[in-house]
Amino acid sequence: MRALARVRIALGIGLALGCAGPVAEPRAQSFLGAGPAERLTVPPAGDALRVSPPPPSRPEPGPPQRPDPGAEAARRLSVQATIAAARRFPAGTRGYRLAGEEDALQFPVFLTEAQARGPSARLRVSYLSAISVAPENSELTALVNGTKVGWTRIQAPGAVKVVEFALPEGLLKGGYNAVHFTASQRHRVDCSPEATYELWTQIDSSRSGLVVAPASDLDLKSLAALEPDESGALPVGVVLTEKPSLERLERMIGAVQAVALVGRLARPAVTFGPPIAGRTGVNLLVGTPAEIRGVEGVEEIGPVTGPKLALLAPRGNRAPVLVVTGTNDAEIRQAIATLAATGDAAGTLDGARTASLTRGFSISSGESLTLDRLGVATREFNGRLLRVGFEIRFPADFVPADYGKVMLHLAGGYAAGLDPSAQIVVDVNGRNAASVPLPYTRGEVFEDNAIPLPLSLWRPGLNRVEISAHLPMAADRACDMLAPSARQARFLFLDRTRLDIPALARATRSPDLAAIKAGAVPFVAEGVRPRLVLPTPDRDSADAAAMLAARLAIAAKRVIDFEVTSDERAPDGAVSLVVAPARALNPLTIEAVGLDPEQIRRIWEGRAETVAAPGPFGTEGVLTLDRLRRNLPMRCALPPATMPLRVAAVAPAPAPAPAPAPQAPRADADPDPLARWGENLRGTGSIPAVLGTAWVDLTRRAAQARETVQGFLRWPVEAETVPVNPRASLVLAEGSGEKLGGRTVLVTAPNASMLKASVSCLVDPVVWTRLVGRAAFLDASDGSLSIVEPERVELVETQPWALANFRLVSAAWLSLNPASYVGMTLLMALCLGLATTSLVRQLGRKNG
Repeated sequence: MRALARVRIALGIGLALGCAGPVAEPRAQSFLGAGPAERLTVPPAGDALRVSPPPPSRPEPGPPQRPDPGAEAARRLSVQATIAAARRFPAGTRGYRLAGEEDALQFPVFLTEAQARGPSARLRVSYLSAISVAPENSELTALVNGTKVGWTRIQAPGAVKVVEFALPEGLLKGGYNAVHFTASQRHRVDCSPEATYELWTQIDSSRSGLVVAPASDLDLKSLAALEPDESGALPVGVVLTEKPSLERLERMIGAVQAVALVGRLARPAVTFGPPIAGRTGVNLLVGTPAEIRGVEGVEEIGPVTGPKLALLAPRGNRAPVLVVTGTNDAEIRQAIATLAATGDAAGTLDGARTASLTRGFSISSGESLTLDRLGVATREFNGRLLRVGFEIRFPADFVPADYGKVMLHLAGGYAAGLDPSAQIVVDVNGRNAASVPLPYTRGEVFEDNAIPLPLSLWRPGLNRVEISAHLPMAADRACDMLAPSARQARFLFLDRTRLDIPALARATRSPDLAAIKAGAVPFVAEGVRPRLVLPTPDRDSADAAAMLAARLAIAAKRVIDFEVTSDERAPDGAVSLVVAPARALNPLTIEAVGLDPEQIRRIWEGRAETVAAPGPFGTEGVLTLDRLRRNLPMRCALPPATMPLRVAAVAPAPAPAPAPAPQAPRADADPDPLARWGENLRGTGSIPAVLGTAWVDLTRRAAQARETVQGFLRWPVEAETVPVNPRASLVLAEGSGEKLGGRTVLVTAPNASMLKASVSCLVDPVVWTRLVGRAAFLDASDGSLSIVEPERVELVETQPWALANFRLVSAAWLSLNPASYVGMTLLMALCLGLATTSLVRQLGRKNG
């Protein structure tokens, strides 16, 4: 079934989305113009299933007429209005790119019963492809709930193309539905494995989705059907009628967390202020009847006599309003807890499975699972580089260290005639974990090819594993796509490939941002109420704090009971999340996480006064052809005004004027060339040279031994400050501690405007999953992260004491501290030697 058997679309993209010429003749697929596009947006109105207008009659001969600019603009607007709004796909950890010769993306989409039963449902995909992709050999296939609904050739190197597939009646169901895209791509001119990295197809998230009617039957049980925006985020507008107190702000942030838990997949994009408008997102109204009085339509909820939840239908252009109310603070908190527990997990079997896999398959210690449970299917591959990827979620208090190995038992086979360089490479979280050659030229079939993967490469929370099979052949040099060997399968991958998880050590590394992004550790520790510190509780800072709290609630899978305060001074044992611009922070707070306040001031002084101008940037996101090609998260786009005009380096300490640099002696001024030649001829083999080298080596080893002993005995050393990346627009750092309590996590930026824009980028799933280390520096213009690993980590208990876990944690600690391990081994050997000497001394007969 071709892509547009019934649907034809012809649009053009100029500097803004518009027509590049007359409406084209109906075709199976069509480009949206050519050339760069500054903004890719389409008004959500009209009907894409329009009938093409009749061709114009041939004009009478005469002088050429100049085009009317007004008529041209009107025609562009009419063409834009023909694109119907789509229920967009939620943002995921994979983003929206299909890369390599074969790749797949899957999205869970929650629909209400009315949306699923609506007529003329369609699946729309808007995409851009690399110029290297050969359209005659490349296909994009779409499946909904396991049913193939259409395919199209991939051919959009210069402009975005929109393709729609009609969906059979009854295919969609109320609840979760699975939308699956697979891409098979081949290079135009190069058949080497290296050239496969040039192949990609980027889905435009702003216009792709299910073309269905708005949810007219939305209720509290189907809040997961709330629609995400262009970037895949769920807009949440917290309605303010007056400046809230810190106590009310605390309840509002708790309600935002509950909405995030109900949505499950779409990350929230929070704004405090007036109600948001449009089809996407939800408005949130939190407070007692007196606090929410005056909001339009609130009287429809009736009298409030206890904890109450209500959903007000859209009114005009206003998005739905979710009301969380009660007669007092305790009842509102009870209503928030009820909201977090609502939700409907109904839907198709494929939809529910896709929703679960999108969050990551959770594993436990000692588990064994086949890859078919992770969504991996058996496949025969005839390309040059096969890539099979999957994601699994480790416990948030998992200790990554070299005390065990995950065993990958590969099942499959490879064909005869591969080059000797053929191999299988396994990457864990982007780092090479193992490589296995494919040595037999006759081919091989294997059922259990065991590949060990070190535990030190895994991280708490989500981990991505990618199995790559490099399959070059001699025939690839000719690159004949029509040859019979081009269609011959080179590799067989079986879904019964198995993954064996060893026993895992359960404790928390401190400091480690991976534990925070994986399970909100330490904010969920028992007996300690976490503090959310807002030294300057303005709207931008509150927006950033609410987005962070919602993202942590998704990681913890429950509402976190934050105490919102403006006091940075934490009582003993308290856990604090400090969210504020750098200029509003106490220098002691910055020093508590290992940063230098003076260094931050020098680096950010040029940007502290800049303000993010309103428009399609930062928290709203921006989409251009260039950003699509670079695969940048849509919400990672700071305004040009906030980009640094200069990179302020750390000011060095004043020093005296440098002395003139010594000049190298000229060859004709050599005082004793004969002596120099003699030294060169003697080399380093002379006795003085050997003795000198030995002395230098001995002193170096002595210094290393002294440092090892000092580290083993824990002699106090001065903690080094973390160097700050000058291009960072956001800093996220954690202070160390020997207990879960008493820690401080700092999130800061040059000013409040940039803080909100950068946090909106940080919580994007593609960026959030990369958080590790002691500190992270985010450049919110492109979503790049710079990580600083801790020099020393503490292991903090999170489980009740058990001998088995104690043994694993001890092994993990020794692997993380090799110098201590060596020192303990030498000490034990010395004790054994002394004990043996004392015993042997009393045995035997003395001579004489």
